[in-house]
Amino acid sequence: MVQKKDIEKRIEDLQGEILNFLRDIVEHESPTSDREAVNSLGEKLKEKFIKYLPEAKTYGDEYSVFLLRKGKGNSIFISHIDTVHPIGTIKINPFRKENGKVFGPGALDMKAGVVALYFAIKIVSEHGLLPDFAFLMNTEEEEGSSHTRDYMKRISRDYKYCFSLEPSGPDGKLKTSRKGVISLKISVKGRMAHAGLAPEKGVNAIDELIDQLSELREWISIREGSFNIGVIRGGEKPNVVPGDAFALVDIRFEKEGFSEMLNEYMNNISPVRKGAIVTMNFESFVPPLIPSLQQRKLYTRLKNLLSGIGVEIEETHSAGGSDASWFSRWGLAAIDGLGPSGEGAHSENEFLYFESLKQRILILTYILMHLKELTP
Repeated sequence: MVQKKDIEKRIEDLQGEILNFLRDIVEHESPTSDREAVNSLGEKLKEKFIKYLPEAKTYGDEYSVFLLRKGKGNSIFISHIDTVHPIGTIKINPFRKENGKVFGPGALDMKAGVVALYFAIKIVSEHGLLPDFAFLMNTEEEEGSSHTRDYMKRISRDYKYCFSLEPSGPDGKLKTSRKGVISLKISVKGRMAHAGLAPEKGVNAIDELIDQLSELREWISIREGSFNIGVIRGGEKPNVVPGDAFALVDIRFEKEGFSEMLNEYMNNISPVRKGAIVTMNFESFVPPLIPSLQQRKLYTRLKNLLSGIGVEIEETHSAGGSDASWFSRWGLAAIDGLGPSGEGAHSENEFLYFESLKQRILILTYILMHLKELTP
């Protein structure tokens, strides 16, 4: 049997290689909107993993999903390789290791999770113990996976268990539940007029938008959701009644059925002002991750496995969205947050804790070595 101390020593020996690999893919910037950049990173990583997972397939063209696997198996590990950071952010937050922290755009969310899985695979393979499983890399998770979702759903049908490499929660906690996330666009068409000479001939689109936002905020608050107006635009000049306005709203919620209720609300909206036209549309949607019985069993088996080697791991709830929520909705037992911990995700000061990355490699190594026991 492979001893924990031997794995830890191997991880220590690989530290330089781990950092170099992470540097390489962090410095290969991959914002979701730059399809060439993010897809070329996918091709680079595919060539890296194919040594261990020889069955490789790319789904889609501009919006791609990369799938690698060894044999059939019933487990899939998922990641995304796109980031929220535009090209050039690496100059603002260059890759570096300082005081145990590793900085860089997308280092935490979630390129380090990809690195952790790679080195776990490497170590397990050195002992001839690599099981059959699949690894998926999505290229547009940060914008809701609207183009790649059908590919992932098709792929999910072949698996029962899902392990997501998103960053962990505080203190390395696994994410076993998540809020749902909706990005909503509210558009108002009014009628322009002179604000001084003939305001009565106009229909103020901004005033209508404000009233619609207020009503929506109250509706969501009653249903225990959160509401954030992230973008608002409208009008041209202060002396003109504005004819157009729109807002982008972030909505977070806990319960299944919320999106259906919101759809009904949207289908029954009516303008406050005569002559105004109001439309509401989902820009993106991620369902909540709601723990299933199978997930609870998987979490218990995983917790017991790690406890046996002296690694105590807890769980937490996350307010952020993840592709794991979709895999859970499609019937898989999904455990999220297997990547390392850090701070500043989506900010210009994003970083991860290097010791946490090493710990995640250890945990993933044990998961792979005992995958058949964890996923009967």
